[in-house]
Formats: sequence, C-alpha cells, structure tokens
Amino acid sequence: MDRDELISFLEACGVAESRLTDMSAIERLRADLVEANRSTNLTRITDADEFWLLHLADSLAVGMAARELMSESLAVADVGCGAGFPMLPLAWANRALTVTGIDGRGRKIDFVRRQIERMGLTKCRALTGRARELAREPEHAGCYDAVLLRAVGTPGKMLRECRALPRPGGKIIFYTTPSAADAQRALSRREAGKFGLDMAESPTIALPCGAGERRFVVFTLS
Repeated sequence: MDRDELISFLEACGVAESRLTDMSAIERLRADLVEANRSTNLTRITDADEFWLLHLADSLAVGMAARELMSESLAVADVGCGAGFPMLPLAWANRALTVTGIDGRGRKIDFVRRQIERMGLTKCRALTGRARELAREPEHAGCYDAVLLRAVGTPGKMLRECRALPRPGGKIIFYTTPSAADAQRALSRREAGKFGLDMAESPTIALPCGAGERRFVVFTLS
C-alpha cells in the first residue's frame, strides 16, 4: 500500500491534518479488530492493507459526497454498522458528530461499544435493534441529519426501513458501486418518490491504491 496515496485521499475526503498526523487510535482499532475476529466473526477484512483501504478509506469516502459530515456538528445514524464502519472512522475524523450505530447482531454491537470507550468517542453510542423498530420511538424518529447505510441491502428495500429516521432536510446516504447504482436507479427513484425524497448521486470515486470504486446515492427529505 502506498501510504502517501492513502493520506492524500483522506485529505481529499476532508480529514483534518491534525487527525492524519496521529492515527494511533485507528492503529489500535485495527489491532483490536484482528484480535476480536479470532473468536467472533466481525469482518472478513483483517489484512493490514485491506483494513486501511476497504475499512478506513472507504468509510471516509462519504466526505466527498457529503462534506458536512467531516466538519459540522450533526446527528448521524449508521444503520447496519457491523463492527463499526463507517461510524468509528467518521467519529474519529470529526469529533463534533453525534453518532448512533444500529445493528441486529449483539456481538458486533458489543465490539463497537468497547471501541467507543477505548477511542474516547463520548458522543457515540451503539444499539442492538432494527432501524424500522427504532424509527417508531420518539428518541429516533425524525431526529437525524444523516442516515448512513454501507453494505446493507439496496435503496429500494432499505428506504422503507429507515425513511422515518431523518429530520426534514436530512439525508439517507447509501454506499454503493457504480454498477449497482446504475442497475438500481429506476427502482430507487420510484421508491424515493413514494416517500417524498429527492434523489441524487455522487460522481464515481476511485478508492486509493486501486482498491475499487464508490458511488453514493443520496436521498434528501424535503
């Protein structure tokens, strides 16, 4: 892996220089993930280079589609947060974010909770449950500036699950690939129209070191 290329990419995503000069917290996260994965199936990505590219860089690529996530004080929900991606890198990059991770798998939530404490992310929390269930609760319904979904279903399906979470003007942001975005565009637009959501797509984003491509599909609640 070309570390200089990685750092340049993270700068382009909006990560502050102060974070890039001290990445010890992310180093510890990687080590903890590898160790925990020996006994609990948290992720298939444990190789060092793949961690930096497919967990860290990929998580933070959303800064190219929604720059406000990298600097503003926002309430964010990470639906299907798994072992904490993208929520942990985002909260590390922007300490002003209040981030709620949501996942139905308790062991993964346990890992995320430990990392929240170890990384000192005092504005983060991790909850076991499903988005559609939490969306019925006053604490969550209409309370988020951004709802993120990475490696969790398709827009056509998941909009129904999480459409009640964002506040007016809030966004539901899907991490996807160019080919998947193209294949799902018609259905995504149709579902967005049903729920009063405006739909837009980011340009294609090349991950560093040839690690792949991302596109973000962004739904905004009118």
